[in-house]
Amino acid sequence: MLIAIGSDGKNLENKVAKRFGHAAYYIIYNTDDKSFKAMKNNDVDHTHAELSELLEKGVEVFIVGNIGPHAFELLIDGGAELYLARKMTVQEAIDKYGSGELEKLTESTVKQSFNHS
Repeated sequence: MLIAIGSDGKNLENKVAKRFGHAAYYIIYNTDDKSFKAMKNNDVDHTHAELSELLEKGVEVFIVGNIGPHAFELLIDGGAELYLARKMTVQEAIDKYGSGELEKLTESTVKQSFNHS
């Protein structure tokens, strides 16, 4: 299974980004073989095209520090599950997801994105 985590950097030791849609990178982690790759977030116009691409790649779970309503709806409509991970590294978030310690989100964590009107 593939998991995407918004990250401040390219490695598992980096912190989970405070806002998923504004993350510098998305870490795509494969739970089957424990491999990962970093995908730079080039979505400067905030169309959420990168998120659609992650869904198309088969990502089923998204781990976020926070998420706005537009990104939340896009991912939920795409069949994904979202989990909350704040103030921890990407590796810690992966470990806590694996042990069932992360909160599953049923709504966005912020009312609106700063980049949407």
